[in-house]
Amino acid sequence: MEKLLNKIEKLSAVSPVLVTGIKKECFKNAEILPANIASKDLGIVNTSKGLKAPKWFVRVMKDDISTIVIDGIDSIDTESQEKFYELLKYKTISSIEFYKEIKIVVLYEDLKKVSPSILSLCQIMK
Repeated sequence: MEKLLNKIEKLSAVSPVLVTGIKKECFKNAEILPANIASKDLGIVNTSKGLKAPKWFVRVMKDDISTIVIDGIDSIDTESQEKFYELLKYKTISSIEFYKEIKIVVLYEDLKKVSPSILSLCQIMK
């Protein structure tokens, strides 16, 4: 398992990685985002008190978190998967960049259920 995690870490330093057969609990120092997270909880919102970042984003920026794991991308329909496009392609949310290198791992069960545009942004590990 350790060998697999090391390989995932190396690959995800280059671009997001799609992985199957591994549980989200295996990732240390990671922020886990369920695929069914509401779109409004993915981005920064403008409130009457100013800009407000989602809690997961604040944790990634403040804590010793080096990896974002999107869990179960294939559990939502392909259209809903598009909400992760900006995060996967640019490693930003609401056009705000992470101020440190972030690795992104996307967990799936059935590759046929993953959106073609999401597939195009990721390396695939089977």
